[in-house]
Amino acid sequence: MDFNWLELNASTNLSWVSCYENFQCARLTVPLLYSDPSAGEAQVALVISPSNYSVGDPSYLGPILFNPGGPDGSGVQQILEGAHYFREIIGPQYDLVGFDPRGVGETTPFLSIFKDPAEALQWYATYPPDLNESISSFGRAFAQTQILGKLAVDRAEKVAEAVTTPTVAGDMLSITKALGFDKLNFWGVSYGSVLGATYAAMYPSNVGRLIIDGVVNSHEWYGGEDTNSLVDSDKALNSIYEACVAAGPSLCAIYENTTERIAARVNKLINDVRLAPVPFVDDTDPSSLTFGVVDYGVLIDQLSLVTYLPYSHAPFMAEALVQLERGSGSAIFQGSNTQSVDALSTCSFNASQPFVAGLLDVELAITCGDQLVLSAPTLEESRARYQELVKQSPLFAPAFYDLYHGGCPGWTIRGKDRFNASFVTNTSNPLLVIGNTLDPITPLVSAKNMSSGFAGSALLQQNSTGHTSLSGFSTCTAKVIREYFSNGTLPAPGTVCQPDFQIFAPANGTSSEQRRAAEPDDSQAWAEAFVPPNWIFDAMIMLCALD
Repeated sequence: MDFNWLELNASTNLSWVSCYENFQCARLTVPLLYSDPSAGEAQVALVISPSNYSVGDPSYLGPILFNPGGPDGSGVQQILEGAHYFREIIGPQYDLVGFDPRGVGETTPFLSIFKDPAEALQWYATYPPDLNESISSFGRAFAQTQILGKLAVDRAEKVAEAVTTPTVAGDMLSITKALGFDKLNFWGVSYGSVLGATYAAMYPSNVGRLIIDGVVNSHEWYGGEDTNSLVDSDKALNSIYEACVAAGPSLCAIYENTTERIAARVNKLINDVRLAPVPFVDDTDPSSLTFGVVDYGVLIDQLSLVTYLPYSHAPFMAEALVQLERGSGSAIFQGSNTQSVDALSTCSFNASQPFVAGLLDVELAITCGDQLVLSAPTLEESRARYQELVKQSPLFAPAFYDLYHGGCPGWTIRGKDRFNASFVTNTSNPLLVIGNTLDPITPLVSAKNMSSGFAGSALLQQNSTGHTSLSGFSTCTAKVIREYFSNGTLPAPGTVCQPDFQIFAPANGTSSEQRRAAEPDDSQAWAEAFVPPNWIFDAMIMLCALD
């Protein structure tokens, strides 16, 4: 169902209108810069799934804001697609509120660096998807980020100065107050943990019930460093191999009787496609691309995705790898970043509105613009920093370098609203911090680091592989979250929650029907509501046309 956001009047008082069948939408006018009220205005897009209770009812607990990460993730899209899941976990007492951060989705002004899809395709189609592809890949990526940075200065400098995390934290306080409350309730995952921690540090007296989940080390985020983000990436992949061995050949297509043998098969495929990429032509599905090439970058991209979402993606990936061994690359190509870039060629585009690609252009504006000291390292200095990341994960570092300030050498625009608070502070209410045992991109050590700075906060460990607790369903985790949002109860120190399922099979060798019969409480509804949250972890969110 289409909804024209630009026809919705923005104001400093929220005026909700029906949208997307069961939701309500509004646009909130906020300062473009909180540090300079004279700089102009921005309009934040919001969507709400209302509580079952009215304001004034003792059961009504107010709004919860959400952020899906990115940093280019759309909170509007997150609630449109995931409200049912969040409602089952949290309960009916809260309004569920999604908003698009600055530079993202339907929030204006748009961050428009490329003139149209064709120009964006010209840049992205030649950008190396993996820095290990060839001897020149790193140098080319470095050169192209210089181009992107110059285009941003020429075409979008004023907007880029107003899209960084401290500004969005200010928006969250503005939204909370516009909704009639002084303290923010929030659930932020991945980059959303940076946003949540930033808010808690900047506005410690305005913290309600605040969850950061899949936690980034915010000290390093603002410092432009990365000493541990990928320390568990290779371990996460190996744990999927272990799950395959445990599941057996009937449940895991690439089964071998040891993890070493599975790893050997996958590594052979990696080496094979590096030397001889696999072409495919597939006219059977009109909704997907009919041809493409599975090369080294595509395969690494998809292997990294399965470490993000093993419970939903590993069975499919195992089958896709077997198909690739047999010379068919169609299955493994679908959903890859390369497919997203290729889709630029078929984007619809309303020429009367600014075009937003929504890929690295948005990510770098936020990631690099947040840095407290935005340096301009040389090519060799950048290569040295890249090698430090390779030490953490030789396999995945090449694909993720850009997410960790890799594109920042060419980016010269800093956010005007600067972060000048401390992540060691007392908040008006304690935070709940959640980390998975093997998160491939936000390791448990980062969750421990951030929790230690917020006085009274509690750390919940979910004993699973994947990115954020949402990557795998856990009744235990769901109960902790519900209790926290319902009455502020925190888990006991050292609490570890187990997932309900194994990666390739139901938990404890029982069927899902047996498990649910043994747990006749909310776990059945929660598990049935769980949909693998792809909207959270899309590495590239293609906005194409804003119509």
